[in-house]
Amino acid sequence: MRHTICALAMCGLCILPDAASSQDDQRRWFLPPALTATFTDRTGDLYGDPWYLVADPRGGFLVSEATTVHAFWADGEHRWSAGREGEGPGEFLGIQDLDVTPDGQVLVVDQLQPRLTVFDASSGALTATVPLPRGALVREQYEVDALLGLQVLPALGTTARVAMDIPEGPQPWWTLSKQGDPVEGIKLPVSCTYRLTCEMRAVGDGNWGAVVAFRWSSTVAMLNPDGSVRAMFEGVDAITFPEVVSYEMDPEGFDIEGIKALRVTRVDPKAPEATRSIATDESRLMVLAMTGGTEYRRRIIDVYALENGEYQGSYLLPEPVRNIALLADGRLATLTSVLFPEVQIWELPR
Repeated sequence: MRHTICALAMCGLCILPDAASSQDDQRRWFLPPALTATFTDRTGDLYGDPWYLVADPRGGFLVSEATTVHAFWADGEHRWSAGREGEGPGEFLGIQDLDVTPDGQVLVVDQLQPRLTVFDASSGALTATVPLPRGALVREQYEVDALLGLQVLPALGTTARVAMDIPEGPQPWWTLSKQGDPVEGIKLPVSCTYRLTCEMRAVGDGNWGAVVAFRWSSTVAMLNPDGSVRAMFEGVDAITFPEVVSYEMDPEGFDIEGIKALRVTRVDPKAPEATRSIATDESRLMVLAMTGGTEYRRRIIDVYALENGEYQGSYLLPEPVRNIALLADGRLATLTSVLFPEVQIWELPR
């Protein structure tokens, strides 16, 4: 990519006017991130098939695949691995989300057997298994048997705060007791009308609150520590919640006996993907790919002030990435998988 000489280099901000970024005149470009370390899994022993990347607020990062969580120090040294496929304690059928609390607990939610599993962040030891309330809370009220789109956040004074997907969005955030009982719930005031379009990304530490962004919209919600909404704002790219499309499919191709018709409902294929991943520290919110789903777009990280959502500027990575996390030392970690799964660590000019 061609860059012009930056007249504002002394203040860490510049404009990168070339063909690829001609659609991004509204952005203020920070100086490019500087790569400081690369940790590549060439044998499949480090990350497996990684899905998620999160930071440990006490240092290092965690990577999860479908049934296992791996913890590392910031220098790439492996700390521990926990979890395997199964239905017993500490086992998973499909990890949907994970987070780390400030006091050192790893929160992991399983989508296919709805429950919250808690590990000690220092050792990876199993400390708790909390069934999620899909019984009376979900099945009777919303007539669903599985909790899809689960998201988990730390919550002060309780086990966690969990977002549960329901047929008519948006998802409510339920604060759970240590026994898994819902203590209280709150819905986000967003205008999406179908749960597929409400698919969210959420980060937070329970002390200052949390941030919720949406895969299919540039709307962002900032939550207080009690889960209530502190503020709502729109990202630098205006992307509205999309419509859904429904169509009939031939059930014979799915080898399903006794089914004469199969109707599928999905997000409009023309809808741009707004948010791929989000990350925060004590002052910044970073959003990956709040601009669409192209390869070029997954190189853009937009930065907002955590206090009020004010847009501060954007970083442009050399290559597309899948997930981002802000480490405790202020550096950026990114996860990608092309030939091999890889975590890269970046210094961010301010």
